[in-house]
Formats: sequence, structure tokens, C-alpha cells
Amino acid sequence: MDKYKLIKETFETQTRIKVNSIYQIENVENNTVFKVQTAAESFIFKIYSSRDWPEDGKLMFVSKKLNEKNIPHAKILVFNRDDANFPNGYLIERCLPGMTADRINLSVDETISIYKKLALLVSNVHKIKLTNYGYTGDGKPAGWNTFSEFMYDTFNEFIPNLVAHNIFKIELETIGHRIYENMKYCDKYPSVICHGDLSAKNILVNLDKITLIDWDDVHSLCWIADIARLTLWMKLEYGENNANIYRKIFIDNYKTEYNKNDYYEMEETLHIWYGFDYLNYFIGKPQFEKMKIILQNILDKFNM
Repeated sequence: MDKYKLIKETFETQTRIKVNSIYQIENVENNTVFKVQTAAESFIFKIYSSRDWPEDGKLMFVSKKLNEKNIPHAKILVFNRDDANFPNGYLIERCLPGMTADRINLSVDETISIYKKLALLVSNVHKIKLTNYGYTGDGKPAGWNTFSEFMYDTFNEFIPNLVAHNIFKIELETIGHRIYENMKYCDKYPSVICHGDLSAKNILVNLDKITLIDWDDVHSLCWIADIARLTLWMKLEYGENNANIYRKIFIDNYKTEYNKNDYYEMEETLHIWYGFDYLNYFIGKPQFEKMKIILQNILDKFNM
């Protein structure tokens, strides 16, 4: 069956709402995403590329926690992994008004304004405390007792792929152990909801308001981890100079009861972890060489 006809029939069966039009949203990584237009409003129809990610129950759990804190997000209508036509599952959610920041030609001042707002929004997200560290799932306590243990174990999971591609002629196990020792510093912090993919593609801009979208990558981690992934992504996206500007704006406007100096203490350690994580994902993709250079510069500072 034609994919558009299949999506139309599935959407109308699940929602009892007649479809006017469907078009695919281009340049979306990982999953396949369509915008469904009805007479009254728009919806997102996301077809997942993985059976295991996001975990079953995660998005509904996260939605519930965001509702409790009055944090705006797209309302989920359907999450289904029992349809043979979509073996990895699909999601139907309301489409919020606006455009993602990566699709808007923003000036430096406009980008600064967005990161000020994002800092306040993420501050509220990080007030949602969870139990244990790691994969959030459907709200049951995550599987690791400490942040450092989860990060160390996960690092070891992607080492074989990095070694197989001969990315760095260095002892990755040694790096992993050193990172682990450094990250024990973060074990004093509680686990909180971390978006897991803070970047311009997940910041929806509507006039003077922003909303975070795509909560598929939520983890139960400490607040420092979420910010570190964002600031490393900034280096990849904006280059060193502008990344430093936006990083400072974000951190200056981020609100926390904890000592922000701890973030600066841990940033480069986490950038190494996330740098390898990105490289593992970017193998065969255009961003690979740029991230490799960024990571090598950080490793050089660590004398690795």
C-alpha cells in the first residue's frame, strides 16, 4: 500500500478525524516524520526506525511529568507498537505552531534571545527529579545507582564500534576509566529528567515563545549532563567563537540551587564522553570529521 494512503487510513482510524493532506518533513534524522493536516488543526505522524527506542511507556511518562510542572509540550494522541504495518511503531501527536530554530535564519542577537529562554525552560525541566540513573523507560526506577556507573557502562558499549573503525590510535578503555573517575564528582547530584538532545532542531519558535519538542532521548541523569551535550553540540554547529557566546548566555540564565562552578569543572570530561558518542553515531555521515577534530582538541588538553 502507498505510504501516504496507509498513514491516512491509520490516522483516521485512530483519531476519527478526517485527513485533508499529508506531507513528509524533510531532513529529519533517525525516524520518518509526516505532517498531517485536518480541517481544524495539524498533527505529527512519526514512524520509528527502531523497535527499542524510545522505550515503551517513556513518552507518556514524560508527558505526565511535564504536565505536573506546567511545562508546555505537544499532546500525544497515540503511541502504537502493535501495528504490523509499522513494525517499529508510530506516534501521533498534536503539531504545535511555529518553526524549529534550525530552519530559521537567525541573527546572533536572535539566537542569544532563544538561548536565554531555553535556559529558563531547561531549568524547570531539571526540577523534575527521578530515581536512579540511565534509561527512563515508563517511569520505573532507572537501572544504575550512580551517574558515573551508567556513563562508564554505556561508554564501554560503544567502544567496540569505535575500535573497529580505527577512529583514534589511543587506548579507549584507559580513557573510559579516566572519564569514570572524573564523573564520580557528579554522583552527589540527584537524577532529573534530561531532554537528551538539546539543539536547535528541537527548539520550536513561535513569535516570542519557545517550546522543546522531541522527547524521545530523555534520560535520567544529573543536570550537568544535559547542558554538556548542548554546549558540545554548539561547538559543532556554530564554531568555537559563537559557541562560547551562546554557551555563556545559556549558563548565565540557567537557574539552579546547585553550584554552577561544578558545571565548568565537569564540562570537558563530559565533552569527551559525548564526543565519542557523537562519533559513534556520525560514522559515515558528513559531521564525522568536524566532530573528530573538536574531540581531538579536547583530548589534547587532557594529554590523551
